[in-house]
Amino acid sequence: MKVGIIGTGNVGTALATGLSAAGHDVVVGSREPATTTVEGVAVATQRTAAEHGDAVVLALPAGVISDVAAALEAVLDGKPVLDAANEYPVAGGAESLAERVAAAVPGAHVVKAFNTIGANRMTAPVVNGAPATMFLAGDDVDAVATAASLASDLGFEPVETGDLSAATHLEHLARFWIYLSQTYGRDTAFRYLREQARS
Repeated sequence: MKVGIIGTGNVGTALATGLSAAGHDVVVGSREPATTTVEGVAVATQRTAAEHGDAVVLALPAGVISDVAAALEAVLDGKPVLDAANEYPVAGGAESLAERVAAAVPGAHVVKAFNTIGANRMTAPVVNGAPATMFLAGDDVDAVATAASLASDLGFEPVETGDLSAATHLEHLARFWIYLSQTYGRDTAFRYLREQARS
């Protein structure tokens, strides 16, 4: 799959290298592409990366993600747009961050994803022999399926949690992960377990 990743911080870089290693055609979008490098991955402008991707990941700080999305609205239209951002220590508004991103790009199919684990485990999500869960929330079935496929390719066990309104819970879960990591370290992850119904 062609994947555009907007953002060159720890999360964006980890996702770029991991998805590239999994065989995807990845372009990273940077505000300063001439001076930015991501090992083994092409770097271009944010608009070029967004144009390149059949799916686009927004791995940006919470304070700018909606504005950057709005600036790229025309090229994000109709695409799965995966919001990996978090606000810490508290939520910044009544709506989830993902819902605010969706409002900025109403023609895109926003999915909350890749926000409930540390960047250091984005490409190594197996902890004590078990894959971490990657929780997903979005309104568009195909976009959520795309996010699930990318998560699986990185080694996660994807779990679809519901429509985009469920992003509020995922953003709270991310704040809880950050809180826990301060005591237990960053090599920690959530795993969702449920007993299968017996036939």
